[in-house]
Amino acid sequence: MSGADSSENSDQSSSSIPVLSDVSRQRIDARPQRMNTWFNLIPVKKFEDTQPAKLLFLDSFVTVQSTEAKDGSGEKSYSVFFEGQHEMSVVVKYSLIFVWYGDDLLTPDRPFPVIFEKPFTSKYVSSKVSQFDKTHIMDFVENGSDNLHFEKVHLWNSSKLYDHVISEETITLKQDAAINYGASTTDLKGRIISKFVPLLNLHHDFVYHGPGLATVSAEGIGNLEFHSLVSLTPEGDHGTRLYVTIAVDPETFPKWAERIFSWVSPKTALCDVLAAILANFVQNEFHADSVIWANKRFQDLKLLPVEKHLADVRRWGETFYPKDFVPPVVEEKSPDLRQWEYLDDAANIKEGIVYPYSVSNEALVAIKNAHGEIRVFDAYCPHQGAHLGCGGEITEDRIQCPFHGFYFDGEGRCLGPSETNRTNFISELDMTGIKYRIEDGRVEVFI
Repeated sequence: MSGADSSENSDQSSSSIPVLSDVSRQRIDARPQRMNTWFNLIPVKKFEDTQPAKLLFLDSFVTVQSTEAKDGSGEKSYSVFFEGQHEMSVVVKYSLIFVWYGDDLLTPDRPFPVIFEKPFTSKYVSSKVSQFDKTHIMDFVENGSDNLHFEKVHLWNSSKLYDHVISEETITLKQDAAINYGASTTDLKGRIISKFVPLLNLHHDFVYHGPGLATVSAEGIGNLEFHSLVSLTPEGDHGTRLYVTIAVDPETFPKWAERIFSWVSPKTALCDVLAAILANFVQNEFHADSVIWANKRFQDLKLLPVEKHLADVRRWGETFYPKDFVPPVVEEKSPDLRQWEYLDDAANIKEGIVYPYSVSNEALVAIKNAHGEIRVFDAYCPHQGAHLGCGGEITEDRIQCPFHGFYFDGEGRCLGPSETNRTNFISELDMTGIKYRIEDGRVEVFI
């Protein structure tokens, strides 16, 4: 760890918190979006309602055409063309339009999976669309296997993941959780509603059918059973379009409730209304994660031994990469090119705040510890790369990571997730200190 090279100026004039530049917010992620897998494009109802001329797909687009059956049944089939010219392999299931993207647009390397052995007879209702501008599709898969973040990011009461099984085509796992849906949503109305939603004790059976599709069979809220699909379509280099589709088993839904609701709305089933509500609640869960993903580093991460399955999940995702993909070489700045750069006036750095900066394309954070000393660190958490200046908090001279809640003391030593730990350190997760000095009240860093 690097300490101060000179004493801090005592001037305490007020200043606003520095704002991260666009450079510091760029993802550090070399993973390709052009994976060989099935991707969801759009719910059928959404397509029929809007009839979009083009849909963004990868770093290009597709066009969709619908054809009505000649037998007068009203049934429709759908054709999809990459860049409006090259026909793709299409599957329509669960009211969603899926396409294959691979080395051959018409000949998938993997068949479309059997998702649910016995689909429900109720409607499969999709959420509104979510667009995540700096989110790779593997972010969703990795987070689904990351138990540590559910309580910190999503504010769940409890979560237990178990029975991970990784095969060539799928990842399966189970989860028992006590959930207050909407508690972590970025939508104020959703957070208010969440205070009146009872705690849900749910059991989930997850299956990831490649990076583009996660399916869940869930039990909870009495004897109710649910089917859920999280379908992902990549956009550009680091964007993802998401829909959540849910159906509630009408056989486990209270018959008396359906009868009463039919008096109010004879053309709509109450279990379908509940499915729509749950789909949008589940969708909102991802928005809290996306704030971290958009500012996260994905290289040189240090997973803990208990997170071995996460490393396995990342290796599994790489099997869907194009066969000719070669990760780009990460160039490090030559020591000969390092020099002193201005960071901020010392008076602007006050106790109790994690200050984010970008200097010469380096993302940094600065704090003032309990002794009144300034410290400067690499901005990214050594554990899983969350940007500590984007949601990180100071608690009694400790920086808390917004992703997994790990604490770091004023010298950058990792204390783990315990609020009371002050002496036992996880040294391999210590923050990287940045050499700095204070000259005439100016904080300068050597980078």
